[in-house]
Amino acid sequence: MLQIATGKLFTRPASRENRLRGMLYTNAIFTREDAVETALGRLFPSSSYSIRPSVLVYEFSERIEDEEHGPGVLVSSGVEPYLQDYSVVVCFALNCVCTPDIDLVRRLTTGQRGLATRVAPQTLVRRFFDGEVWCKPDELKFLEEFVEKLIGLPRRTFLGVMRALRTYVNGMHRIADDLELAYTLLVASVESLAQDFDGHESDWDSFDERKRTAVDEALSGADEGIAQRVREALLRVEHVALARRFREFTVAHTPSTYFRQPSDSANGSLLGRSDLAEVLGTAYQSRSKYVHQLRQLPDAVTLGHGHGETAIEDRATHLTLQGLSRLMRSVIIEFVVRQPTVLHEPYNYHLERSGVVQVRMAPQFWVGRAEGDITKAGRDKLEGFLQQLASCLLREPDAVVTDLRPVLAVACEVVPRLEKRLRLPYLALHALFNMHVAKQDLAAMPSAIEILIQEELGEPSSEALIAHALVGQTVQWSLEVHQVALNTYLRRRAAANGLRFPRLFEAAIALELAERLRCAGDMDGCRGVVALAVENHPGHTGLLAAETNLLPAVPICWRDVMLPSPEQPQQQSA
Repeated sequence: MLQIATGKLFTRPASRENRLRGMLYTNAIFTREDAVETALGRLFPSSSYSIRPSVLVYEFSERIEDEEHGPGVLVSSGVEPYLQDYSVVVCFALNCVCTPDIDLVRRLTTGQRGLATRVAPQTLVRRFFDGEVWCKPDELKFLEEFVEKLIGLPRRTFLGVMRALRTYVNGMHRIADDLELAYTLLVASVESLAQDFDGHESDWDSFDERKRTAVDEALSGADEGIAQRVREALLRVEHVALARRFREFTVAHTPSTYFRQPSDSANGSLLGRSDLAEVLGTAYQSRSKYVHQLRQLPDAVTLGHGHGETAIEDRATHLTLQGLSRLMRSVIIEFVVRQPTVLHEPYNYHLERSGVVQVRMAPQFWVGRAEGDITKAGRDKLEGFLQQLASCLLREPDAVVTDLRPVLAVACEVVPRLEKRLRLPYLALHALFNMHVAKQDLAAMPSAIEILIQEELGEPSSEALIAHALVGQTVQWSLEVHQVALNTYLRRRAAANGLRFPRLFEAAIALELAERLRCAGDMDGCRGVVALAVENHPGHTGLLAAETNLLPAVPICWRDVMLPSPEQPQQQSA
């Protein structure tokens, strides 16, 4: 939000300017005459020195871009989102606690021991959690310069840096209650920059050595061209050399001046250049052990050590929280300083404004649109139609089925030429639409489409499962093939090219298989499939009753189980 308010990203002139003001609470102390003028507004202390935590007043101008002609107008985003973002920047730049939440400042700076850590955060990290942090003129000057550089970054870089700053600040806050999570977040703050901006290009040597050796052995007798394509395919889908990229990025952004900064207040050992690669490796290992195994940090890391930056345990050198926080902060600052800046960058930021969320529109607003190229839209349109149909069958309020005749008319012209994975959804859609509308509303069905429906929806597929279940026909496949088709649907429904039916119809295709198993005398298999339907649609009373009353002689009809009775006006959601 901060960069948006400056007008840097606008493509049209600013139509209004709002003067906003809010309060931040902090342990940073400014002298009475100190007022920081930054590219993002003015920050100055309150008139009273007796208030603790200290109060800083943030004042800035919010520019609003002139709107395009159309409905809706934004007057202001309010001060809250800007306070949240600006407090993160101040907290990071001044190395202090700064937030709109006064209770958070009090909790972090009163010297209380954490409930889980049993240690006050001040003993682990210097300055950040102190009750009072007196800011020197050069520190306030750095805040001004850092903000100016930050706002000048290209939008993609700015967003990446803000993510890193938030993660860093969140990590510092967690030192008060969860040391392992704090350590992990501090590592992640720089790792995110490495992943997005290190320019890494994977090669086979970057692949995990254990995996690389196994793959090379498996491909030892294969044609070299095929072997190379397999390796390239693995490199495209694997996250390669994450730890190495973190180490190399950090080393590359740790200048020699880092090791020449005077630090009289540090009583313990400071990080040396020769230890850098080793401690980065152990830091990443600690992060991974916590993420994957919830392993605690080594005791040597959490003892405080008089704010020393390194500790040795089992001959391995580790970064303490003091050492890690200082190093990660330095790396982020160095990264920002090295980046180019731009004065003006036209950019579509509208979905990145505070309070804006994206949700998929209800099917009635898009499922019937036939404009443009719809060759790849068959899956979405089938899913949208099934959502509407489920609502109608369950007699939900305001349920409606959109007229799909314009879509199907266009589809009839292109479907025969499409590859099968794009054609099947349209074939199922055509058949199911005509089955559920009145005779006068039927979509025209050319003979070529009718032949394709008979041929291709007779073969195992997710589209065939739902088409047969809703038409009321039993599939002609073997029970084994039917079971595989159901399992394939469930396994692939979240895939990029998968289909996802409403829960009503997921239960329907499962109960269709259960009925075939009952007819074949396989009651164990039948009970297993019914149990699957129950557990995939938890809480459905009809399914629970069907499972309880399951008998070899009683047919299973999904409509009787799932749909409301005539006297029941509304049923559970699909």
